[in-house]
Amino acid sequence: MTAFDTVYTGGSDEIVEKKSRFIAQVFPVKTEEEVTQILEATRKKYWDARHNCYAFVLGADGGISRCSDDGEPSGT
Repeated sequence: MTAFDTVYTGGSDEIVEKKSRFIAQVFPVKTEEEVTQILEATRKKYWDARHNCYAFVLGADGGISRCSDDGEPSGT
C-alpha cells in the first residue's frame, strides 16, 4: 500500500501584499461535484475577487487532478 498526503479538516488564512488580499482555503473533498459546490460558494462569498485560483487531486492514486490560475498574471 502506498502512503499519500490528504486533507482531514478545512481551514483558511489570508495575507495582504502590495494592497492585494490573498485568501487561501483548504477543504477535504472526495468528488468533483464537491469541488464545484465549494468553488460556487467561494465565488458568491468573495464576489468582488478578481481571481479564484484552485487546485485539487482526487483519489488515492491521484487519478483526477485539476488546477486553474483564473487568468492571474504570471509572476504574481
